Formats: sequence, structure tokens, C-alpha cells
Amino acid sequence: MIGETLKYLRIFNDYTMVQLAEELDLSQSYISEIENGKKQPTLQVIEKYAEKFSIQPSTILLFSESLDRDKRKKKTSAKQKVAYAGMKFLKIIEKAGELENE
Repeated sequence: MIGETLKYLRIFNDYTMVQLAEELDLSQSYISEIENGKKQPTLQVIEKYAEKFSIQPSTILLFSESLDRDKRKKKTSAKQKVAYAGMKFLKIIEKAGELENE
């Protein structure tokens, strides 16, 4: 599920694979393989995403775990999954921001 999380993060921030690959100094094919679940990202790659999108790597991992748990619970259309994931991701970011401000 981490690949799906990174895909949602890329799409949510309005990046194409090509744009993000250039900015993260990764190949487009590597990003595609991660997003399609063919490869697992290294911690270094997760850290690059986190730095690029100004969030903590732990937030990415938490979202991925939460997304995986929710997917096992319900069957929905792809469009519904993307919308749900986006909303859930925003809630996690909001909570992480609240924790940092404490």
C-alpha cells in the first residue's frame, strides 16, 4: 500500500510522474514501479517524498497503514477510493500539524 500512498501524494500535489521524477532525482520507471506495487520504496525514497511535500516520513507510513486497513474493510470504486484517500490524508496531515504545535 505504500506505493498507492505515494501515488495519492503525487496526484494530490498535482505532479506528473515525469515532474516528480526530475525533482526527486529518480527515474520515471522507478516511480511507476513503486506506484504499481512492483517495487517497494526505500526509506531514502520515502524521505525524499516527505521533504518534497513538507511532511514527516512517519505521516506517509501512517497514512499507508491506515489506507491498507480501510481497503480490507470495504469494496468501493476506484474514484471513491481516491476521494476517500485524499480526505483521509488531509485529516492525517491536520492531526500531525496539531501535534507539532503542542
